[in-house]
Amino acid sequence: MRKFFAAATVMGMIFGVVLNGFPAELKTGSKAADFFLKDSAGKTYSLSAPEFAGKVLSIFYVDPDAKDLNHLAEEVLLKDAVLVGHAHYKGFSISNLKATKIPLFLVKSAIKDKQHKTGILILLDNDYTILRLWGLKNHTSSLVILDKEGICRYVHNGKLSRAHVENVRKMINEYLIK
Repeated sequence: MRKFFAAATVMGMIFGVVLNGFPAELKTGSKAADFFLKDSAGKTYSLSAPEFAGKVLSIFYVDPDAKDLNHLAEEVLLKDAVLVGHAHYKGFSISNLKATKIPLFLVKSAIKDKQHKTGILILLDNDYTILRLWGLKNHTSSLVILDKEGICRYVHNGKLSRAHVENVRKMINEYLIK
């Protein structure tokens, strides 16, 4: 009888996982699933929002505890003369609020400060929405590049090397021409 209940429990767990599904990992060439996230002012954004639709997007998904991990990449993209103000490009960040150990009022204050200093849009992910939708492997820092049709052209989990940063910058510029 114990074996039956143990087997039934295991089968139930497996069945539950199958029903809930695993997130489909966002891969190069696949369409990014849409999301609905708010910024610090409460405005809701999605990939189909006018700010993003039809644009090449660079999206940093960041755990606030590791906010400086890919600072170099953010700086390079923010200062690229071709990208700054380009009508068909938008770079922004999504802050993984669920992963941080920092009190949320401090994180949100830092986000507002960063937005004020850099002008970058930072969306708030309160419940691993992006990790679930895109199946990102890294909770600390990921970079996703989407083309004008929302097709993933690049995913990098973790710290970007200087060479990766330069390749990303070139890639974004190439997709702006296509």
